[in-house]
Amino acid sequence: MTEDKQNCSNTSEDNQHWSEGREKIGGYYGIRLMMFFYDYGGSTIFKLCLYPVMFFYYLFSKKQRDISKDFLLQVERIRAKKGLPQIHYSSFTHFMSFGSMLIDKINAWRGNIHLYREAVFMEDSEEVFYAYEKESRGKILLCSHLGNVDALRALGTKKDTRAPEVYSVFFTKNAQNFNNILKSISNDAQLNIIATDSIGPDTALKLSEIIENKGMIAIVGDRTPVKENSQKKSASAKLKEPERVCEVDFLGRKAYLPQGAFILASLLKCSVQCLFALKNEKSGKIEIFCRDLFDEVKLPRKNKEEALKEYVQKYAELLEYFALRYPYQWFNFFEFFRK
Repeated sequence: MTEDKQNCSNTSEDNQHWSEGREKIGGYYGIRLMMFFYDYGGSTIFKLCLYPVMFFYYLFSKKQRDISKDFLLQVERIRAKKGLPQIHYSSFTHFMSFGSMLIDKINAWRGNIHLYREAVFMEDSEEVFYAYEKESRGKILLCSHLGNVDALRALGTKKDTRAPEVYSVFFTKNAQNFNNILKSISNDAQLNIIATDSIGPDTALKLSEIIENKGMIAIVGDRTPVKENSQKKSASAKLKEPERVCEVDFLGRKAYLPQGAFILASLLKCSVQCLFALKNEKSGKIEIFCRDLFDEVKLPRKNKEEALKEYVQKYAELLEYFALRYPYQWFNFFEFFRK
């Protein structure tokens, strides 16, 4: 077996799947609690309550706290190697950043984040994104849990041109809980949301129709799908199930990233753009980054695994670039790096 095939294949070794862990600070009850403070006290009360709430999570979520510290320490090491300004990052500030992001998340789901007001494009990103108007087919928007992916809903608020139809694919262990949260936030929050635990034939057909109609499919590229029957099996059995992932270099270590978005782009014969929404702490605005990643994804039968690894690694490099500059907006509170 070649090295590439070892690093890009069906694998389940070493790391626990993210859905098997209890990512406490991002859980159902955590979001509902913060929504309560925001709805009944506004942003001022929310911010006052944020500190004790996040301190509680920080104190009692040892696993997430250790994961945060490990990630931030790795960022510091790589920043030093690359000659970037040295900053000592705080794990508690990382937790607080997550809590603050929930305000933007709630506002995004309620349609209160508008393009050119609360959200703006980074340099050159607007031209890249709206080039879709001249194209005949849709594309895949590859996002991440770096920044606030939900704030990208603001892209549908541009009034001087036809707003693109963007469908967001959310991989969630409990799609019903997720949909209940959205429904409680706003009746419109569920629009164009595809909540699923895996991409089966029915979902694939729907996604194909979206691309044919010049729609866009937003999908995160830093988490593998939840296994279709994960709730019916024991923990030991789940860990033995294979996942379609590639081992990539990320922040000086090895990590697994999913192949799914690239396989999907190959099957749908569509282009791939990378799209991030990152908070500018000085201005308070959400800045949208957009770049063409691939005009097409070709996966030759003979060298499919090698080709996949190259595609996934390029995404990992872009993800690393922004993770080094916005480490407090890294919201993957699970064991991301390969053991």
